[in-house]
Amino acid sequence: MTIEILGQWADAQLNAVDLKTVFLASLVEKFIPVLPSYILFPAIGAGAATSQNLVCRCLIAVLGSIGGAVGWYAAGVAIGEDRVRSFVERYGMWLFLRPKLYNQMSTSYRRNPFIITVLGQMVPTVRIFHALPAGVLRLPFGSFLLATALGALCWISALAGAGYILHLQGWSVSETGVGIFAGLVATEVVALLAVVSAKKMRSLLSRPNSAAIAVGGRQSVPNRSF
Repeated sequence: MTIEILGQWADAQLNAVDLKTVFLASLVEKFIPVLPSYILFPAIGAGAATSQNLVCRCLIAVLGSIGGAVGWYAAGVAIGEDRVRSFVERYGMWLFLRPKLYNQMSTSYRRNPFIITVLGQMVPTVRIFHALPAGVLRLPFGSFLLATALGALCWISALAGAGYILHLQGWSVSETGVGIFAGLVATEVVALLAVVSAKKMRSLLSRPNSAAIAVGGRQSVPNRSF
């Protein structure tokens, strides 16, 4: 009974959320990752009254997400590479930004910045901080904004749309959030297992045949019986 009351209360709160609140929530999510995007955006979608309202919420949320990315980009430009790296090494663990992740993002940006920016918007944790190394490397600002907008639009629309559809099917806000979170976790686990299996398969195929080595080794040893 208590869960039902909480669900009804959450539904009422979401229905009362205006577009200004959607913008602020999307902006703050880029700086204070207290509420993950895979919970925030389905909840925003679940609170949409109509499909038109859903589209408006998605577009406003994209603007908020872009605003957060611009903030991190500006910080990277202003602070500089050495101080950013020192900050990440000292305090990154408290922001879920470990030095290894920061180094991976920096390396990826040097290869294909546009695609990495788009994909980075669709990876939890990475989507929060990916603009920091982009600012440090001073990537072209126009293409950075375009890539950020495309990635954010794909990620937010998918999550908010799923939240809206599930809510129409009678799912409560809490059930919608938990269901989408479980689906994302399951997808990540399957993808991780597939990657690990592919690496193992490539490793096995790249190894020389041990039997062939043994035969070749015996054939190469000269006959000392004479």
